[in-house]
Amino acid sequence: MTRMIKLSNQSIIACALGLALLVSSCTKQVTSNPAPINSVNDSNPPVVVQPEINQMIYLTNPTGGNSLKAILFIPAAAASVPAVVVMHGSGGLWSSTDSTNTKIASQFKTWIDSFRVHKIAALFIDSYTARGVKSFPNMAPPANLFLAAEFVRPPDAYAGLDYLRTLSRIQSGKIALLGFSHGGTSVLSTMVDAMAVAKPVWSVTNYATDSTYTDGVLPPAQKPLAGGFAAAVSYYPGAAMFNYYGRPGTPSDGKYIPYAPVMIHAAGNDPLYTTLYTNADNNTKISAYDGLIQKAQRSPLSASITKHVYNNANHSFDGVTTTGADGDANKLAKQRTIDFLKQYLFN
Repeated sequence: MTRMIKLSNQSIIACALGLALLVSSCTKQVTSNPAPINSVNDSNPPVVVQPEINQMIYLTNPTGGNSLKAILFIPAAAASVPAVVVMHGSGGLWSSTDSTNTKIASQFKTWIDSFRVHKIAALFIDSYTARGVKSFPNMAPPANLFLAAEFVRPPDAYAGLDYLRTLSRIQSGKIALLGFSHGGTSVLSTMVDAMAVAKPVWSVTNYATDSTYTDGVLPPAQKPLAGGFAAAVSYYPGAAMFNYYGRPGTPSDGKYIPYAPVMIHAAGNDPLYTTLYTNADNNTKISAYDGLIQKAQRSPLSASITKHVYNNANHSFDGVTTTGADGDANKLAKQRTIDFLKQYLFN
């Protein structure tokens, strides 16, 4: 016997409404689901950040012989970044306790930390070990000519510049130069406009013996055809440069013409800064730093030179972490350096 169930009109309407609500709810749930982030239809694809690079590379030695070691640092970034070539001081690039010459000195580790924060790449070039020394004693001409800051190490800097320009992650027109002590002297000479200061014979003087040497003395390096450095910073350099650019205390003697802006950090207690030379123009005394700056000011072709003096600070104050005058100089000079570099690397 078949039992018939009779539904009222109200029951039929209620069932229909319930079914409609169920369908509507399911439909809303599906259509409200967002498209996957990596969908081919996504108009804002995810940003790809390239990883940090911190590795040893090798450069062709401009003077021949063994390749130059260098440490390449590139910060993690989503786009190409500016860069700095770094020239170490007379203590060399490597830790003094490292016999393998592969562990970078703590001074430069600190700079890498700073460059990481500011998204600046760096190439730290070892000019010494390929030429048979780990550190460079204080030697005068002609004993120092095989590693002269005036004309041997500047080609190293340009080798680094050329290398960085081959890297897609580096902005080829935004590369600066930074150096310390012997490397700071190398910076001063690298930044010179070689064509503007050309002369038939180049020479250097041994101040102790008052002897002049020309054998083995080369002219200053010329910047690459693609252009030189955008700017440079020199920490406590030897600005006298053995008379390479003329007598240091006499602005009218010789020429010094940088092609891009230079910043110099001088230590107030450093003999390289405090030693005075006789200015033959007016028989007064002048520092090698001021003599070099005044040589540059004599030429309308010269780029600007900015000098900062840190009173009571000693030579090699960079890397010192104490709270005394050296520590204060270290902190202030680094901030000034970063601000200066940003001015020319990020604008």
